[in-house]
Amino acid sequence: MEHEAWGDLPDGVLRSSRSGQACITCQGFGYETDAHCHTLLVCHLHRAHIPQGQHLVSRCPQWLPRLETRIGWAPEAA
Repeated sequence: MEHEAWGDLPDGVLRSSRSGQACITCQGFGYETDAHCHTLLVCHLHRAHIPQGQHLVSRCPQWLPRLETRIGWAPEAA
């Protein structure tokens, strides 16, 4: 799988966040599983793995709000 070949985020990319702007609320955040069914936290913007736990308390300068927040869950149905 492609995401398994991605490396970790370089040092200094993530910075501490004490607001709702954390990796888990970013449009680029995702999670996948590897061949051994371990969960990998990934950033699709950086094409890199996020260290365990950092997705809750960190963000990068490229943080983007999730589309669901900006346009709603099902805007075509409205």
